[in-house]
Amino acid sequence: MSVRKGILPHICLDLAVIFLVLWVLDRFNGAMQFLSRDVFKIPFLAFLILVIVESIVLIVYQRRR
Repeated sequence: MSVRKGILPHICLDLAVIFLVLWVLDRFNGAMQFLSRDVFKIPFLAFLILVIVESIVLIVYQRRR
């Protein structure tokens, strides 16, 4: 297994969790305005959840190999 294949899911997972925290902060504190348009918030949340799930599945798969 190359180093890039092992690191990429961890980087994606870390970034998705960071953006998820920013999404939650924006949800509870509207003055921050990280995400200014409501139309963008729901697809962005769905994307973050999918990236987190995919990263976890890939990490588990790579560890079992």
